[in-house]
Amino acid sequence: MYQSIKRRQLIPLIAISIAVGYCSFDWAFNNINITSSYFIAKNTKFDAPYIVEDYHGSRRRRLSTEEDNGGWFKDVPHILSLATSQPSQQTTSSHEQLKVLLVVTSLVQYDKGTRGTQHGYDRLQHVVLPQLTDSVSSMVNKGWKVDVYFVLGYESLENDRRQMIKDALPNGVGLEYWEDAIPYHYANTYNKRPKNDQTLNIADHALSRQHRFVLRDKLPYYDFFACFEDDIRITAEHVINFLQLSSDIKQLHDKAMSSPDHLVHVEDESPPRSQRHQPNDGASFGNDVVGDPISAEHVKRLFPGLIRVEVLDRQPFHPLRKSGVLDNHRFVKEVPPSPNTYTTSRNGDVPESILNPTICCEEDEPGRGKLTPHPKMNELVLWETNIQATGVRKLPHPIGWVAVLPVEDRSDVGSWWSGYPDTYGESNMKRPRRIDATLAQQAGFMATRSQIQYFHDVACPGGFLPPFDSNHWKGDSLQRHSVEFWSGGFQLFGQCYLNRILPLEPRQFEKQLIYHVSNNKQRTIAAKKVIRVQDFYGQILKVKERAEEFVRK
Repeated sequence: MYQSIKRRQLIPLIAISIAVGYCSFDWAFNNINITSSYFIAKNTKFDAPYIVEDYHGSRRRRLSTEEDNGGWFKDVPHILSLATSQPSQQTTSSHEQLKVLLVVTSLVQYDKGTRGTQHGYDRLQHVVLPQLTDSVSSMVNKGWKVDVYFVLGYESLENDRRQMIKDALPNGVGLEYWEDAIPYHYANTYNKRPKNDQTLNIADHALSRQHRFVLRDKLPYYDFFACFEDDIRITAEHVINFLQLSSDIKQLHDKAMSSPDHLVHVEDESPPRSQRHQPNDGASFGNDVVGDPISAEHVKRLFPGLIRVEVLDRQPFHPLRKSGVLDNHRFVKEVPPSPNTYTTSRNGDVPESILNPTICCEEDEPGRGKLTPHPKMNELVLWETNIQATGVRKLPHPIGWVAVLPVEDRSDVGSWWSGYPDTYGESNMKRPRRIDATLAQQAGFMATRSQIQYFHDVACPGGFLPPFDSNHWKGDSLQRHSVEFWSGGFQLFGQCYLNRILPLEPRQFEKQLIYHVSNNKQRTIAAKKVIRVQDFYGQILKVKERAEEFVRK
């Protein structure tokens, strides 16, 4: 079934709001998209929400009246079971299949020629559809029931373009789309009234918020949600890895809750130390946490992480393929990659990474769109973070050693920072926290239904879903937050207190890499920010080795 909605359907509601007056208009306009999204799922029914005040001092409408019991963990075992059962074990009954909704946010059909793109290039056909068909096909082949929802920044999706999408998707995959979904706002009015003669402007950056309205509508009808920008490839392997790690975290939580002290311990726990590093920012822990016990409350803050990567293209004169450019990456002297990152090649002369690029980035010849065919591991690069912003920690079984991505100081549950004690030349250097260049924004997120409920009801001040009318959002004219806040993780991994972890086992680490298929960052980002994935992984292993040595001593 194919359904669409357009913003112009809402003009009468906007007019009514204006007639009521500024205060009324402010509420109605910020929440107008809730009304719009009801056109999409006309049979949707919600229990009357009720207002609660959480421990952040923020009021919001809860999604359910159930008390938090294990929070976002509660539906993970069942969903993991559905995800990993063989297709032959599943019937055609919808309630026995894993139901997945992919929400794709797409600003333009044709590239504008900015940020290393080619003006007029058919983005929908050559960038969006290849990765989308890969994602959906991988899930359908597992026996999952998959639907796709497009949140579109352009005014209309013409019939021939809609048919192109329909033809590309496997049989049985549902398609819905929200045309002209960019909201309006009063520019430069954060915490102040609009001027008397000020007119509304289109808020392009806030298109990234609109998937939240889709989630609010669709939450009762799917088990799992993946909401990403239109050029991110998410496969069934990524989803299963996410669910498996979520299940592992649930095991830690269960162990902690059954323990008298509500702590879960590693098998070879770090010995007591009389002198511990004291934080020099707003964190509750110093930078020397290795194998320490972790509380049930802090386990609930752990969340599976992802890192965007690209594959170097093979066009002539690539600036990053010049001799030595990627070899001399940032902090290579302070944190050289561990030799354990590499294995001897078949020829016996060139070391090869123990990682494999197949899960995230495999592509057949000749390569569709901007994709590089049959990539080698030393062609995978990242640019969203670096080793200076990264930590490691040994968590109890079944997780083990993990990399810890950047998080706000107040949210940190503890890890061994790569800069401790004086790796970068300063004995009391502040750890990089919520910095745009190193936050490792991942262009989206995935979650189960109960995880999203946990985001909204418990974790995120002001809530995660509409109507965004609590005091936390007061005065927010959509000017306040960027694309990265809504889709890239600045909210989830800052305000919502979640700590992203990346298990370091090689086969698992590979499934935490997601392909940015536009493949344009490599030619627009400063070379000093780019590093090979295998070298970054090697630096993480080096930090792990240093942490182990410190504990031994």
